[in-house]
Amino acid sequence: MRLETFIGLREAFVQKQHAMAIFFDLEKAYDTTWKHGIMKDLFDAGLHGLLPMFIQGFLQNRQFQVRLGSHMSNVFEQEMGVPQGSIISVTLFALKINSTVKSLSPGVECSLYVDDFLICYRSKFVHIIERHLQRSLNKLQHWVDSSGFKFSSTKTVCVHFCRLRKVHPDP
Repeated sequence: MRLETFIGLREAFVQKQHAMAIFFDLEKAYDTTWKHGIMKDLFDAGLHGLLPMFIQGFLQNRQFQVRLGSHMSNVFEQEMGVPQGSIISVTLFALKINSTVKSLSPGVECSLYVDDFLICYRSKFVHIIERHLQRSLNKLQHWVDSSGFKFSSTKTVCVHFCRLRKVHPDP
């Protein structure tokens, strides 16, 4: 609903603007969540004392095995990520992923739902949209490099929304 309002099948269309949206998907989001990054985000949020110590204990020394039929694999250490299936893992993942929003350029709209992410911008001029989205892409690349996450290149797509009938360049 938020995208539809932004693009305009309301606002942008009414104002005769172009709107562009880039849709992202994080690869192996839970498996690549950086444990140290979670602890840093907790500290930055002002959480000190027993709760961060509990969470650190929850994330440390995690081990797993894989069962295939009646055979069990060796025990492996879970070096990265948060355990899937745990209630607290969802909260810890959300805490870590929310920092992506802080890396955007002013005026660029975004929407985040679990591991799916969207940025969009609208203007009467395509080159202005391109400039703002490219700045945000550069900042997102820096965020990815420093957070340990990775966007799926096969699932990332840019869509140009426009009701203008004249010929205009694609982004």
